[in-house]
Amino acid sequence: MARTRVEDSSLAPFSYICLIEMYRVTEEGVPVSFVNRSTGFLIAPNVIVTAGHSLNELESRIQRLELYPRQNNLVKSPLRFVVESPDFVIHKVPEYNNPYCYVKDDFGVIILKQDVLPEWTQQHFDWPADFYRSNTPLPGQPIHIAGYPIDRPDFELWAESGKVVETTDRCLLHPFTTTKRNSGSPVWTFINGQPRVVAIHVSGNAASCGAKPHNRPFGSAVLITPRVYDTIQGWIQQAKADRAFSDKDFRLSF
Repeated sequence: MARTRVEDSSLAPFSYICLIEMYRVTEEGVPVSFVNRSTGFLIAPNVIVTAGHSLNELESRIQRLELYPRQNNLVKSPLRFVVESPDFVIHKVPEYNNPYCYVKDDFGVIILKQDVLPEWTQQHFDWPADFYRSNTPLPGQPIHIAGYPIDRPDFELWAESGKVVETTDRCLLHPFTTTKRNSGSPVWTFINGQPRVVAIHVSGNAASCGAKPHNRPFGSAVLITPRVYDTIQGWIQQAKADRAFSDKDFRLSF
């Protein structure tokens, strides 16, 4: 199925997705001239998941984030939320230094520290531990993706539906057309009518996934296995401990 522009980004699960703009500075504090953009999605009011390579800070550090929920036209969303360092925490795997994008370990999170957050952050994907410990997508299972591809007009949300091509121990292969800025897009399925994110898109090929040779040209995403789930949960728990967050800051299902 071909990509189509999302008609109404205020509807779930599109309302769980946001455009991330990252403003960087050098180690000396000098602003970097370009702005990085990526796709991300919420799993809790304070937690945005994206691709690990989007959060790379080896040569510069992220000083400011601008988050645009439900963004879907050339005019930037009035729901924009700006957060400056140190009011956010970034965690990622790996400490990214790989020009070939080894997708099997390429995921990260942005954790917001603010006590008061915009209303739109209350809309997010469910994140139940039992689901990720007992469900693995199967080849042929219907899946969906949405994000902000660079080959379409800026700030438009585009979606596509298809079926799982293959899963390996760490990757989900999909047939979707993706480009830069799609990194971090959620791949989801529906369980009893509810959207459940099952993978994090990171690459337009699957060369490093251990996939069958004839499937390597397909797109690839980090499969949310118990290991990935536990890693992200560990980061969340660490943030709670470091900042003495209350349970209400992370409305997760355990």
